Amino acid sequence: MKAGKSFSMPPLRIVPPTLEGQTESSKTLKEWLDTEETVRGLCFNRHEEEDIDCSYRSITNCTFSHIRFDRCKLKSTHFTDVRFENCDLSNLSFAESSLFRVEFISCKLLGTNLPECILSHITLKECNARYLNLCMSKITQARFSACDLQSSDLSSCKFSSIAFEKCNLRESEFSHTPLRSIDLSQSDIEGIRANLSDLRGAIVNTRQALDLTALMGLKITYTDWNSGE
Repeated sequence: MKAGKSFSMPPLRIVPPTLEGQTESSKTLKEWLDTEETVRGLCFNRHEEEDIDCSYRSITNCTFSHIRFDRCKLKSTHFTDVRFENCDLSNLSFAESSLFRVEFISCKLLGTNLPECILSHITLKECNARYLNLCMSKITQARFSACDLQSSDLSSCKFSSIAFEKCNLRESEFSHTPLRSIDLSQSDIEGIRANLSDLRGAIVNTRQALDLTALMGLKITYTDWNSGE
């Protein structure tokens, strides 16, 4: 672990999604996926998607705004240049999918499942993502900004160029996820679960360093050296 503010990281450069030439969709996503392997260049607004259960599809250059997804599974789906804005994706399963240049802005991601996924150039901003499951995923060039990730599962992940900015990471699981050079100093990490080897080289502030001593089995006592005792 590294404590203090003297350690500086290179700026994180995330390429945003390319969203060009989109047209308003006259059909639901489910209707498109029932007939097409690739959904491209569409904007979906203010409706509910129900009972999607598709695999091996592609969604490219699409925007989803104020959409509620209910009982949906999109296994092994490829998302490229996609924005989700003010959407409810709670409990949606993206298992074994790939996401490239994807944004989640002010979304509800309670219990959303993204295990064994590949994520690159990803932004999550101001999302309620408690119980998010990213177990065994490979995540590169990603920013989590002002997100509630309490009790999320980020175990057995591979991280590269990741930023957690003012996030709630309380009681989240990081076991077997190396955190070297990951800056946690701006976030609440009380009660996180991780192995000592996982924390080696992580960047934390002084208060967090004291909190993490519990993982080492250390007990800190305070001695008044002026008392002579």
